Amino acid sequence: MTGTTWLAHRREFRLSRKAAFLAVALLALGLIVVTSTRSDAVTGERVTFVNATGETVWIGSGVNDDGSRPITGLPRLAPGESATIVIPDGDQPNHWRGRFWARQRCTGEPGSTFRCMVGDCGPYADRCVAGGQPASLAEFNFDQNNPHAPWYNVSYVDALSVAITIETPGAPETDAGTCARWDCSGGQLLAACPEAHVIHDPRNGERVNCVNPNRDAESDYTVALRGFAPRAYLWSTHDTVPGNKTVYACPGCADFVVTFHNSGAAADPVPDPVDLHARKPQDGAAFTLRGYGDKCVDVPDGVSADGAPLQMWECNGTPAQDFSRGPNDSLIALGKCMDVAWASRDNGATVQLAYCNGGPAQVWVIEGSMLRNPHSNKCVDVRDWNAADGASLQIWDCNPAGQANQSWRVEGR
Repeated sequence: MTGTTWLAHRREFRLSRKAAFLAVALLALGLIVVTSTRSDAVTGERVTFVNATGETVWIGSGVNDDGSRPITGLPRLAPGESATIVIPDGDQPNHWRGRFWARQRCTGEPGSTFRCMVGDCGPYADRCVAGGQPASLAEFNFDQNNPHAPWYNVSYVDALSVAITIETPGAPETDAGTCARWDCSGGQLLAACPEAHVIHDPRNGERVNCVNPNRDAESDYTVALRGFAPRAYLWSTHDTVPGNKTVYACPGCADFVVTFHNSGAAADPVPDPVDLHARKPQDGAAFTLRGYGDKCVDVPDGVSADGAPLQMWECNGTPAQDFSRGPNDSLIALGKCMDVAWASRDNGATVQLAYCNGGPAQVWVIEGSMLRNPHSNKCVDVRDWNAADGASLQIWDCNPAGQANQSWRVEGR
């Protein structure tokens, strides 16, 4: 079982008559985002699940202890597949309150030895018989007795396993789970998770989950994810933060689309950089990073010492300026990884080489002409706008409008 805080009820979604009046009051205060003005109650709402993770997932589901009926016949989705279920809220008690998640990396015989590395909830492939282990959640409150329902939200309160979005086709601005500042559908959220809270797949070391160390308060977990401004719960009282967008209402809506975006296994394609007259770098292919002053990122003296600060230097085609894509969106030069010193999130932190460790300080996402480190939510920047050979590199607040000392061109060999 995990975490929502809908109207400070957290994961229970207890909508008593008193809570229903509270919902109306909060709607009036603008603390719940209403995405439709329809008011006719519908029964048997449909939820369509879309698997955009790049790996097979099994849908998990849990219900509140309020008479909501458990759902069976939950689908298994190969990459790119979708499936629709009908919500059982047409009979007594005329409501359904619960949550869905993606069960990942499941093995074994259904009904016997079936187990999942992420989101496990028992030995059955098509239903849950135990409370789900920590995972990202899509949460819903369908209530035939309340004209303001349904409500829905995305919750990373207990953990972040995959990025989730919830849409209501035909309703305006249905963006639950999207990120306000940066795209968060390409594994960036999981990459930003502090290493202390990461669950790795023991078979290959990939990041598969990030468990919140304190679901009821802000922490390094919430700090790491808040920079993306996800329209989702990050801790149990996140809905009390002024200006938050966590809970959505779509009165009378009958169709919902829940998309599970990629985890650490297979990233969505990285968009080509805006300035990319060069090709998008592929894993293992050599390229240079040309930037401010028409100079290239360079390893000083071609010596790949751990902690060697990277610099700008006249482009010369030497191995000291050769980079390649490595695992988990790393950038490799001379056998070591581009790294933010001490995994810092501070402006001015040095960009250096370090032994490759798969950590968040070594993840680099191409966005436009910028190179961003999701862990710090900052971009590679030429310190002091220095155009001379030997100018050092740092991380600094990204300027999405573009500025010369944060602009890079990837040039293939």
